[in-house]
Amino acid sequence: MKTQLTTASILAAAAFAAALLGTGAPAFAGEKEARVPFADLNLSTTRGADVLDVRIDQAARDLCRGARRPGSRISDREYCQAAVRAEAMRQLPLGSQRDYAMARLPRIDL
Repeated sequence: MKTQLTTASILAAAAFAAALLGTGAPAFAGEKEARVPFADLNLSTTRGADVLDVRIDQAARDLCRGARRPGSRISDREYCQAAVRAEAMRQLPLGSQRDYAMARLPRIDL
């Protein structure tokens, strides 16, 4: 069973054109990689989902430091961070995705 997410960013020049590779290993020498552990979390709880969010956000900040639009000096950190988050969620096993989604549903007290 998968116990951590691996998010590989791509080279700055192609980072936003190809989004994230998600291969588990950098394809180019200049790429960075982040591993986000989640086996210790109960993603069906709000607390577990919150902790996963914090871990993914930290990885995204680290991976996207200095992210620029291809061929530009304009920062594109927000897009990069959103792509990292999307890739991390995509890599979660389906059962964990379901648990996470259920934890994010609004609670109705009757």
